[in-house]
Amino acid sequence: ELESQIRARGPVSVHEYVKQCLLHPTHGYYARKGAVHNFGAGGDFVTAPELSQLFGELIGVWFVSEWQRLGKPAQIRIVEVGPGRGTLCADILRATATWPPFRDALTDVHLVEPSLTLRVEQRRTLQARPSHTSSTKPEETKSVEWVVEGHEGRDARVAWHSSLEDVPHGIPTLFIGQEVLDAFPPYQFVRTAEGWREKLVDLDDQGGFRFVLAPQPTPASRALAPHIITEDGEDTVEVAPGALALCRAISERIAADRGAALFVDYGFDGASPGDTLRGFRRHEQVHPLAEPGLVDLTVDADFGACARHGASVDGARVFGSTTQGEWLQRMGIVARLEALLALEDITERQVDQLITACERLVDPAQMGERYRVLAVVDEGEGVPA
Repeated sequence: ELESQIRARGPVSVHEYVKQCLLHPTHGYYARKGAVHNFGAGGDFVTAPELSQLFGELIGVWFVSEWQRLGKPAQIRIVEVGPGRGTLCADILRATATWPPFRDALTDVHLVEPSLTLRVEQRRTLQARPSHTSSTKPEETKSVEWVVEGHEGRDARVAWHSSLEDVPHGIPTLFIGQEVLDAFPPYQFVRTAEGWREKLVDLDDQGGFRFVLAPQPTPASRALAPHIITEDGEDTVEVAPGALALCRAISERIAADRGAALFVDYGFDGASPGDTLRGFRRHEQVHPLAEPGLVDLTVDADFGACARHGASVDGARVFGSTTQGEWLQRMGIVARLEALLALEDITERQVDQLITACERLVDPAQMGERYRVLAVVDEGEGVPA
């Protein structure tokens, strides 16, 4: 379809190309039938929750800490944007269930996931089942209310949404976005003698895809290029409006309803490092124009810009970003690792896996510095952990 669109209308923006490759309802990387196999050692990439339960458990600890900072409200909601296979959400729910007061306050869990294929896998991971009050007839699937069995037999309602706008308002909410900012399609601009020009995707003589520059300013370059901050001599920059809009939207909800949010991703905090668009296939980096729909496309998250958009909301406070390694150590990952290693029934293989995963998560040479953490909280008292 991209090829036909370009032949009919001319080159498309990098933003449109990435959007179609990732989110096309039939052929998109996250929407196609085999999307569930994108994740993990057998797929194209591994995320922190897939590496070890330690990561999700510490997010759960942070959630409980923020609930306490909020004054232990009688009702609290959890929202995850981009839940992957559901592993992180499952680890968070298991960890927070060990604090019965928090578990009693948790009213519902909302997963923002447009992919129907991934929703099925998330329900399987969470072991979600229709509630006793819901119809399970195929023709009435929209009326199904899903629940996850909780601590002491208390169930939590779980709902899926295509966008954040569909998530209900009204009570304090804890948000998590783990490796979601990097998935928003970017616009790319290149510095020329005539000013910033947008990078586009066109067809080459063999019918494949190639990058070209717009000969004239485009609406995107006029709107976004004036706000670009670059290193001296940096000739290519990226702007992902969707990532910035998400940070602002979540900040607005936190300001209105109280709560907190964590964003965890690989990225930078400062001037643009240049062209970071790349593709991944079977854990190998490939050209971003190769095999559209079969390759994971990603860019580095601009944490500085995300922080500025979050902080621009009255009633919201932004902390960070800081490195993932520093944050995990501050949250007690070493102490949690030691507790797991002290379990009587732990095997030698599990010991090796836990130690290796912990090192990978915090080591500056691996994920410890490459990944960053940004927190947004309301204007209440106290600062986040």
